[in-house]
Parts: sequence; structure tokens; C-alpha cells
Amino acid sequence: MLEVQEKEKRSSMNVREKLRGAAAEIGNSILTAYFLVMMLVYPFYLKNGYQEIGDVKYFFFRKISFVTVFLMLCITVVIFLLKRENLSITAFYKRLSITDWFVYGYLLVLLISYVCTPFREEAFLGAEGWYMGLVSQLLFVSIYFLFSRYFKWNEKMLYAMLIGSGLVFGLGILNRYSVYPIGADGQMDGRMTIFISTLGNINWFCGYWAVFCPFGTAFYWTSRRGWQRAAAGIYVIVAFWTGVVQGSSSAYLALAGIFLFLFCLSFRDNQAMYRFLEIGILFMISCQAARALRYMPGFEINYESAPGLVLTDTNLTLYLGIAIGAFYLLFYYMTKQKNVEIVHYKKIRRAVILLALMTAVGFVILLILNTCLPEEVLGFSDVSFLIFNDSWANYRGATWTDGVLAYLHMTPLQKLIGAGPDCFAGYLYAVPGLAERAYEQFGSSRLTNAHNEWLTILVNQGILGLICYIGIFLSAFLSFIKKSNKQPVLYLCAAAILTYTVHNMVSFQQVLNAPFVFIVLGAGEGIRRNS
Repeated sequence: MLEVQEKEKRSSMNVREKLRGAAAEIGNSILTAYFLVMMLVYPFYLKNGYQEIGDVKYFFFRKISFVTVFLMLCITVVIFLLKRENLSITAFYKRLSITDWFVYGYLLVLLISYVCTPFREEAFLGAEGWYMGLVSQLLFVSIYFLFSRYFKWNEKMLYAMLIGSGLVFGLGILNRYSVYPIGADGQMDGRMTIFISTLGNINWFCGYWAVFCPFGTAFYWTSRRGWQRAAAGIYVIVAFWTGVVQGSSSAYLALAGIFLFLFCLSFRDNQAMYRFLEIGILFMISCQAARALRYMPGFEINYESAPGLVLTDTNLTLYLGIAIGAFYLLFYYMTKQKNVEIVHYKKIRRAVILLALMTAVGFVILLILNTCLPEEVLGFSDVSFLIFNDSWANYRGATWTDGVLAYLHMTPLQKLIGAGPDCFAGYLYAVPGLAERAYEQFGSSRLTNAHNEWLTILVNQGILGLICYIGIFLSAFLSFIKKSNKQPVLYLCAAAILTYTVHNMVSFQQVLNAPFVFIVLGAGEGIRRNS
């Protein structure tokens, strides 16, 4: 009798296990479909050209995300019911990563901030045109947990990311050279040059680019198969080309992050350093290709930044490309003939990192001194970038100052939990002195964020929210790097979240970059957990 009962119990457990596995597979299929829509459809979705493109993109994202989250909640409930006899609270907590804890903390602060905000209506969806309120933040958190638990990464997903973003970048290049294969009939609002590809203005475009360009560049760096590297090389040229001609100067901060990150990693072995030097050559090739197209009949640059002009209309990148190529050949000769191993030269890496830090700190010190001291002391009074005022760095001086002043005006509770999700503008314009200052600076244009993601979060979710948010990205980055030797795709994820963060020090969270970086965070966490 006992043997029969034991067999029935084992049979029941096997059935539940199979059903649970089937439910997990269905969940993976749902998330795969969502992933493909986000990568291959969402970037190209347009209605009425660029008119209200922020609203159009947001509502598309919200609809497909709501459907996906609802279906996945149903799957989660089914799996929970099937494994309820084996549930263990202790085991559940042990399986949580540091990143999970930070995401849970961020979620808790979001909810408390929303409950306590006096701008409840605006906090729910967010400021008009931006929509980074409670709903979007909850969707980002949901995306992270669903992808980290139920999504099974495979190489095809990588190709979908590169194909979708590569087409976006290619269209952006054509637009920048006054070629409009989409919207040539006038659907693109008279082809306003500040708008590019199918993503909106250059700041939105650059936010998207800052997630995918490092992902594809790191893919080239990790590629071992020849055809993979060739395809990745074409993608890298297109991505770099787009970055230098799209018009937003924030791209160069992101490029610095990409190159410094890969440089530091390339001291692990000679092959890694070969790839890094090749990436440098590809960058110079992209700049010279951009230069050549400037002078082709029918192609005319219609919007560019000063750095872009230097890179694509001078001999600088030509000479640098030749120099890097010569060093590449020398390094190849040394490794083959002299058995040189780059791993023995990590002192160079430490020196470069130290130099980068000293340059950054030195710039900040010089900026402060040149701003505070009489103009004749240092003699840089005519260098606008070394004088911090409202117009500094394309008015980042004004937006950062407004963000800091807004935080300083807050009550102790607000300093902890913020003014409410996406309530930067709601709070700023509710404080008389700050509102007057903002109107003087920006007129009828409403300042909805500080153009610095961390400072914006500090105002919106307070110091607790900012700590959790930084913790999400920092812990994920470190854990991905730690496991990347076993799973090289984690190098790609780490590169994307690092460059996203670096770029957003002068930019903002929006519906064309935040969903993608949380997908990367979630997928990367899932890969790390299963490695």
C-alpha cells in the first residue's frame, strides 16, 4: 500500500514538473516574441511623422508591455501553483542576487514616493511627452524580473538586436546626408534636421545608440568565428559612422566609455588586444567613409557638431588610422617573433586609467577655479567651456543648477523619497523662486529633467531611490564582468549598461533607451544566474 502511494506521489510530481517546464517554455516564447517586437518593430513604428513621436512610441511600448506582463503574470501564477509544495522562503531569498535586492529597493521607493507625492496625477504616467512616471518605472522593473527569470538567451537574439539597430543607424546616416527613403513625401515634418531616423530628435536617437553601439562593438571584440567578426565589423563601422555624424555631442562621451572599457579588458590576452586595435582602425575607417560621402553628388551634411566636423572633414582620423595600423603590425610581429604577451604589460593599463582620472579631476578643478577666480588670473576667460554658467555645455549648466536647487529646497522627507516619479517639472515649477528662474532660462519650454539621469532621479525618487538605482547598474556591471569568462555575452551586456550610464550623465531616461537597457539588465542577469 505504501509503495503504491509513493509511486502515485512520484507520478504526480513528475506530471507537475512537466507542466511547470511547459509553462516556463511558454513564458520564454512570450518574452522572445516581445523581444523581437521591441528590437525589430518598435524602433520603426511611426504615426504622422515626427509629430508627437514621444507619445506614439510610449503608447506602443506601454500596450505591448502590458499585454506581455499580463500573460507572464498568468504563467508565473501557474508555475507557483505547480511548485507550491516545494516552496521555501529561505531558498527564495538565497537565490536573490545583489542586483535583485537593489531592484526591489528601487520598486519600494517608487511606490512610497508615488503615495507621498502631491503631484499624484502627473506622477502616475509622468510628464507629458516623457511618460517616465510610475507606470513606466513599474514596467521597467517587471521587464527586469521577467527577463532574468524566464527568458532563454540564444545567439539569434543577438542578431535581431544588431539587425534592428543597424537598420536604424543606416537610416540615420542617410538622413544626415539629406537622403530620406522614409518620409520623402513630406511625412517627416518637412525633414527638420534635428530629427533623425525613426527615433525623433538627436538626443533621443543618441540615447538609443548609446545602448546598441557598445553592444555591437563588444560583440566584435568577443567574436572568434571569421564570418561573425566580418558581419560585426560592418555593424561597428555603421554604428561609429552614425555616432560621429548624428549631431549630438553626448555621443563622444559614450565613445570614450566604449574605448576605455574595451582597452582595460584587452590586457587579458593578445587576441583581445588585436581586436581592440582593429576596433580603433574601424573607427577611423568610419570617419573617413563619412568624409568621403560628404563630397559625393546628392549627399549633403545637414546637421553636425564641432567634434563631428573635425573627425569627418580633416586628415586627423586618416593619420590616426595609419598610426594604429602601423602599431597593429608591430604588435603582431612582436607577439609572433618575440613571444610578447600583453598580459605582462598591465602597467600600461594602470597608467592610462590614472591619466584618465587625472584628466577628469584636473578639468573639474580648472573649471571651478576659472569660474570663481578673476578672469585675469588663469587667462581662460574666453574659453566658454571652462566657465560654468547657465549656458555651459549647451545649457547643461542651467539644467544641472536647477536640479541641485530643486533638491536643496525639498523637505527632509522629500530628500529621502523625492518629489514623485517623473515629477521634476511638477516640483520645480511649484517653487516660486525656481519657477521664475526656469521661465527666464527656457521661456515657454518646460524643463522636465536635469539632463543628467542621476540628478533627475535624485529629485524624483530622492537619495534612497538614487542609491538603489546606482546599485542596480553597478552591481549588475560587476557581476557580469565576473562571470563573462564563462559567458562572453556578458561582456556585451556590461558594455551596454556602462555606456548607457556614462551617456546619461549628460542626458536622460526616455522611452527609447530605458526599456532596452532594462531588457539587457534582465537578460544578462538570467545568463549570469544560469552560468
